[in-house]
Amino acid sequence: MTDAEKYHYADFTRENYRKLLKLAAEKYRSCDFTNYDGVENFILYRHDIDFSVHSAFAIAKIEKEENIASTYFIHLHNEFYNVFEAEITDLLKKILALGHKAGLHFDCHYYNVTSQNELEEKLNFEKKIVENLLGTDIRVFSFHNTTEEILRFNEASYAGMINTYSRFFKEETGYVSDSNGYWRFERLEDVLKSGENKNLQVLTHPAWWQDEVLSPRERIWRCIDGRADKTKQKYTETLKQMGRENIG
Repeated sequence: MTDAEKYHYADFTRENYRKLLKLAAEKYRSCDFTNYDGVENFILYRHDIDFSVHSAFAIAKIEKEENIASTYFIHLHNEFYNVFEAEITDLLKKILALGHKAGLHFDCHYYNVTSQNELEEKLNFEKKIVENLLGTDIRVFSFHNTTEEILRFNEASYAGMINTYSRFFKEETGYVSDSNGYWRFERLEDVLKSGENKNLQVLTHPAWWQDEVLSPRERIWRCIDGRADKTKQKYTETLKQMGRENIG
């Protein structure tokens, strides 16, 4: 068996993502983390934006076309994008304009959080930043790069935000994740077809979903190289606008 077969490279195209949305709609009702209560057979689409806001916008448009409203979780300490860059801020606002919601993707490691008081203090700090930046309420958060130590913070909410890693979502809701560019636990298509989960939370990272079939390494390299190429282009354009040259 090749890696492409073992890790289902062909699953991770945007065309296939659309097919999975349609398949899910046959059994589940799409909700978000603020309105699932009392709904039978709900599915929650959660997107942790770890690598590419451009890819997130591409997925957001597909979901809009399929009448899906999901939640996009924003990471303030990201090495792959800067939320304060004008183009990125604009893309995030466009995602919200499509009817989706914003969440906070929170990194305990950045602050070395060890207590609930520290957690709530830093969550409140970052929540206000994102709310002010995007002009929207942030009512839900997810942890970035979870560990057993982090997952002990499993109450329903902290700092007035719903915790996607609460006991309820871990124990009473099915969970599928594409972390690292492959299905970490179960394959989403298999889970949807089996119908074994009454309710389901689907975590995706939009950069893993491309227009063509690629390995996880190729997908992340494309994201990194694309960011680098655009930075080079912007630098050159800035020099031109100032009447200067990019020498050499």
